[in-house]
Amino acid sequence: MHKVLLVDDEPSIRLTMGEFLKRAGYSVLTAADYDGGAAHNAEDLDVAVIDINLPGKSGIQLLQKLCSAEVYVPVIMITGEPNLSVIPEIVRSGAYDFIAKPIVKDVLLNAVGRAVEKKRLTDEKRRLEQEIKRYAEELEMRVDERTAELIETHKRLVTQERIAALGRAAAQVAHEVKNPLAGLLLYSMHLKSKASNFSEGEAYLVDKIVETINHLISRVEQILGFARPVSLTLSPGNFNQIINDILELLRPQLTANKVEVRLSMAQSAYAMIDEGSMRGALMNLILNAIEAMPQGGTLSITVDQTDETLRIEIADTGSGISEEEAKKIFEPFYTTKEQGLGLGMPYSKKIIDQHGGTFSLDSRPGEGTRISIALPAGNKEGAGAS
Repeated sequence: MHKVLLVDDEPSIRLTMGEFLKRAGYSVLTAADYDGGAAHNAEDLDVAVIDINLPGKSGIQLLQKLCSAEVYVPVIMITGEPNLSVIPEIVRSGAYDFIAKPIVKDVLLNAVGRAVEKKRLTDEKRRLEQEIKRYAEELEMRVDERTAELIETHKRLVTQERIAALGRAAAQVAHEVKNPLAGLLLYSMHLKSKASNFSEGEAYLVDKIVETINHLISRVEQILGFARPVSLTLSPGNFNQIINDILELLRPQLTANKVEVRLSMAQSAYAMIDEGSMRGALMNLILNAIEAMPQGGTLSITVDQTDETLRIEIADTGSGISEEEAKKIFEPFYTTKEQGLGLGMPYSKKIIDQHGGTFSLDSRPGEGTRISIALPAGNKEGAGAS
């Protein structure tokens, strides 16, 4: 029901106009002066009908107050003394219409009806403008988000291509070196078979040659393994068992570095994985964490599973790395270790990515490093989680 405010200092006129409007289906609010009319909130009104001549402040002042409100209210001005000189001021103040006394029912109802329609159209226009503005802001925000995503994706593509090119070049070099190394190993082993004729110092040198060649062959295999495409054979993998197996294999390193292990395992932690490559990836990450604590520390491993996601967190209390180093840590051959090829982290991330997972690293110098992995969850039988 539309609300109409009637402001007139004559009670009989307020009563008459009020009855006209009520019978036409309007809700009527009345006031006898400026203060009574100003007490009503513009947001609660659809139309105002105001006498120009009011005791105290005039009806034009009340018109000006209503027109200054944030919400539009069409105002119809009435007067019992037609005076053309006040019409320009009424128009300038924002009046919607003007009617003269004595009030004729049809004239009043027609003027109020037109005002109600003007109010409806104005409110609808305002609503649509606000909606368009909101859509424009949302669109601008989405464009900004998509632009940022596009820039980030382009950066990742450039980085991946650079890494791939570097991997291919390294693999070619490693392939060229592999055969000569194998030949050197054979010559060295043949030389070692003659060690009975050597002095102790000479035999030691031959052992060192064999050891160094084996080390180089291991490095070459590591490079070739990183550059070689990984073919995944998926099956249900029990991460609780995998983590425990890796920790058992790394028991000597844990003991040597005096590292305390804290485990928090989910009751069930399964995902569809290529177990061999996943074990290799997690082995690299846990070994990195252990090696970051040469003077001792705490290795915390958390495995948690929801219906859709399996999360693994590996945290150490080691030396940590800077933000700048963290940006480069996934680049092949970049390493912060004195001894290391710099392929462990890139390989681990590559395996996690190929499993459809996400990989993040948070590290601060002197505070340690935290690696978070999220993988699509599964169950013991291998079906996806519902």
